[in-house]
Amino acid sequence: MVKNMKKLFNATFEQSLNLLDDRLVDYMIKDTEKRGLYNGKKRFLLISISIILIMAQYGFVKFTELGMKDPDRNSLVPEPDINFLTESFFWIFLFMYLFIWLYTRYKNKNNSSTRIFITMNTCNNYLIWLILTVNLFFITMFLKLLTSIGMIIVLILLTIVGYIVIRSKCNSLNIKMLNIKDKEKNKVDDFIEKIIQMVLNYGWIVVIIVIIWNFIFPDGDTPRTDMVGFINILVMWLAFDIGFMIAEAYLFFPYLLHGYYKHKYSEEYRNFEGKTQLEWYGEKYFNKHIKGTDKEEIYNE
Repeated sequence: MVKNMKKLFNATFEQSLNLLDDRLVDYMIKDTEKRGLYNGKKRFLLISISIILIMAQYGFVKFTELGMKDPDRNSLVPEPDINFLTESFFWIFLFMYLFIWLYTRYKNKNNSSTRIFITMNTCNNYLIWLILTVNLFFITMFLKLLTSIGMIIVLILLTIVGYIVIRSKCNSLNIKMLNIKDKEKNKVDDFIEKIIQMVLNYGWIVVIIVIIWNFIFPDGDTPRTDMVGFINILVMWLAFDIGFMIAEAYLFFPYLLHGYYKHKYSEEYRNFEGKTQLEWYGEKYFNKHIKGTDKEEIYNE
């Protein structure tokens, strides 16, 4: 799989264009370009949401501490002995998150052609941080009940599922990008793509049905703390992790890979889309890095 991953970053410009044939890459491009939250038109809103989401991460840490200090005595889950989601973890990852964000912004240098990919990469980094936080929270809470062996089995199961999903998508991307026609079609990849497309198109219907169901048939005000409640939470945890792996492999990675090649072959993509340097790079980047240099193209009137 490592070899396949390396191939993905060494495609030619012509091969990288094959990424545009991926239905989910095409969906991500159209969806992000039209949303002011991602394309830079609602920058203040994006910053506000980012601050709220970072505070939510800190809230996870404090909630875990509360579960350690004041556990529910009526719950099936015993009092945790080890806190894997410490406050130091939050500060370390906050520093890493901000450092990567500032570094990528600095390297981008107001380049309009790749600005949206910098924003989406920052969103992706937050999701990775969130998935780590959620997993450490559940490991802290469930380790004693599941025992070390049970927790290892759960983590191995998630690792195997993640490997299958990522390997399937990497193979599919190599076939699409390298334009290998004699390869057998990847059935797992095709199945997952169809599922994701259905979720993107009809997921809101499921949400509405669940809301109506809960309204008509309420379960009561208190959450279940018996074995059924524990199994529900465990299944939710596994589903959350698997959903993240699929979203990462099928939505974010191919889309950000397209952004990588758009940066690597910037001029080629500019000519491919038929834009001038000013339109492509933006006024600030053009005036600072291109205007008056050998890179500037002179257009004859």
